[in-house]
Amino acid sequence: MKAHLLPFLLVACLFWGGRASAQSKVLYEQNRQETFSLSSFTDPDLGKLAQELGRDNHHRSGKLVLSVDVEQQEKITRDGNQLVITAAFRNVRVREQVLYREFDFADELTPTVAHAKVQLLGPEDKVLQTFDVSGKAIKQDGATVLVQASVKDTSSFVGYKLRVVEKKLAFSRENFSALHQRLDLVKRYYAADVRLAQLSRELQTINPNDIDRLAQHKEHLGGLGQELDRLFDNRMDRELGLNRRDPVQLRRRVNDLEHQVKERHVALDQMWARLPEIYYNRGLELAMNGNARAGREFFERSLQANPAFAPAHLQLARLDFKAGFLNEAAKRTRELLNRMQVDPETYRFGQELALDIQNAYVAEGEKLNNQGKYRQAIEQFEQARDFCRGISSLRCRSELWDNGIAFAKSGLYDDLLQDGRQALTQNNLAQAEKLAREAQQFARNNKTAIDSDAAATTLLRDVQQQVYQQQMTDGRKALQAKQYSAALKAFEKGKSLASDYSLTPQPDAEKLLRQAARPVILEKIAEGQLQANANKLPQARNVAAEVTNLQIRYGLVNDKELDGKFRTLNQGIFSQECANAQAAYDQHYQRSLQYSSERLFAQAAAELDKAIAAAKGNGGCAISPATAEVELARIDAPAHYQELLQKANTLIGQNKMAEAVKVYQEASQHFESANVARFGLGHELLLAFALRHENKAFVSEVAKHAAAAGDAQGALDLVKRLVVLKYTKYNLNQLQEQVGQQLATRDAQANPKGDYKQLANAYTGGSKDLKTLNKAYQKQFKKLT
Repeated sequence: MKAHLLPFLLVACLFWGGRASAQSKVLYEQNRQETFSLSSFTDPDLGKLAQELGRDNHHRSGKLVLSVDVEQQEKITRDGNQLVITAAFRNVRVREQVLYREFDFADELTPTVAHAKVQLLGPEDKVLQTFDVSGKAIKQDGATVLVQASVKDTSSFVGYKLRVVEKKLAFSRENFSALHQRLDLVKRYYAADVRLAQLSRELQTINPNDIDRLAQHKEHLGGLGQELDRLFDNRMDRELGLNRRDPVQLRRRVNDLEHQVKERHVALDQMWARLPEIYYNRGLELAMNGNARAGREFFERSLQANPAFAPAHLQLARLDFKAGFLNEAAKRTRELLNRMQVDPETYRFGQELALDIQNAYVAEGEKLNNQGKYRQAIEQFEQARDFCRGISSLRCRSELWDNGIAFAKSGLYDDLLQDGRQALTQNNLAQAEKLAREAQQFARNNKTAIDSDAAATTLLRDVQQQVYQQQMTDGRKALQAKQYSAALKAFEKGKSLASDYSLTPQPDAEKLLRQAARPVILEKIAEGQLQANANKLPQARNVAAEVTNLQIRYGLVNDKELDGKFRTLNQGIFSQECANAQAAYDQHYQRSLQYSSERLFAQAAAELDKAIAAAKGNGGCAISPATAEVELARIDAPAHYQELLQKANTLIGQNKMAEAVKVYQEASQHFESANVARFGLGHELLLAFALRHENKAFVSEVAKHAAAAGDAQGALDLVKRLVVLKYTKYNLNQLQEQVGQQLATRDAQANPKGDYKQLANAYTGGSKDLKTLNKAYQKQFKKLT
């Protein structure tokens, strides 16, 4: 800032400061201390509040009198031609304590409403204006403004005064609400005092040395601590001001009890930590004195206190072992050695117990083997094996159970053989076979225990020999009863058994087989003849093939009667086949003539092809295809024309439009060159065909073909057709560009100096639908010229 401006700024500041001071002038200001005396006998609201505090207000001697101090402020200032009037109360408070059950309620009994009149006094203390104040809420902090107003004054009088009269302090719902809240806190305070004493007495009943009820004590102490937390909270402490007045020393006593609860928690935890060992020692003492049941109970208590206390697990496993509960003892011992962290002594005793359990399983298995209860024995040996292998630190001796298992399996094998032989003796062949197969499979599945399945195989052969004899007997009976199919089935099964099990067949077995087979074959031939006569040729041929196989299978190829009847069957089949072929030829030929009369030459040619195939496919039947061949040659030209049209339509359906156009053109050329019109057929040119077609892609392809061939009008007609068909805008624009370029290319080559705009307009006729073609034409023409 430049130096020569500083004096000017200082003068300006002084001028404006003096002006501001002159604008606001204090005419009257007074602060005074006022004291109000409120009596519950005369003030109904205070009377109700006093009754809440237990004060008897029926006589003047029981009344509640409050001395309320108020700081009153009055001030008048002039601001120009305005008098600014302000009157307020500050620091409204009850002078003395109002005690109820040793707690001060002075704050709750401090009035909260003010009523007054504020008078503006002029010359000679004349009342110029009065302001009524009614129901003004008193602020506990800060000033409660009774009046703040501006009065216009143009006089030069400076002796104005303020006077506050008819002042009254009153109570509101806020006083009652605050009083009730504080009363509730006081009630809670003394209720907490009573309950605290009860909790203190309850704490004395919690005895850490009472181990039989330690869990209940721990739960009780936890509940007591939670209730103590809820008993005394920060709100009670803060709002009752217990740091200043605590009549029954509640804060200190709560702290003391909390400390005692913590100490009792520590004592319980220490006793709980020792509890598993205490219970264990009691259980061990009882068990050693012969009271196993009581000992078990204390070992289980030990585990309830600490589920991972390994010594208790060991003792329970021992008790189970001694009581004969091997599986329970095994499970607990396995858990002990595999999953628990145990001391060396317990670990050593646990391994010794594990070996005892293993040996007990083995001993039980050997006992069962001696009793012939082999399956139960195997279960015991397998349990011994699985138990030992299930403990990683235990050294297993597999021979302890391997020999027992092998012995038991041999016993089971022998039992199966014995039962099978008994069933064979009783002629229960099905049961004997079942047991023989089970024994054979059992031996093969247990080769380490059973050297060979020869005994089972021999038993099975003996059983099958009996089955063979039974089948041959059943076959002979059926043959005598002329039940040839049943006899053949029985002899066949007997033959199969003899082959499968290397049995000794009966001397006349083959002869009996042929005797049963011959009538069966004759019956088959008769069945085939009936099917041939009924024109069921596939079934008849199947029967003939089956007869041939049966003759070869049973050595009846040279049987004269069978041969004669078989030839008769074949002849019947052949004759029926020829009759069918001739009928098919005639049917196809007549159908072709009908199609030709309807000028459906392509279908007629297809029928003639079928007729010729029927004749040539049965060469032995001497059916002549000459008439069909002559007719096929006659209609070849129109048939080929219609086939080309059909092919074009097929290609359109397959979306092969370029090929379809080419084939249709080929059909047009064939129609002219072969003079197909002489057969009464007419031909529609490609352009006319496309103009009535509904396939947009095909119409588009023909339009491009017409433009390339120089048929401008035809191409334009097809484009217009696509507009009517609502061809997609993108594809229509592409087609117009292609057609326009093709027409422009031909015109530019023919007349390069032509007016391309005029030529383009001549094609499109100014149509908006063909504007893309117009632009493409002009662009291509200019490009080429």
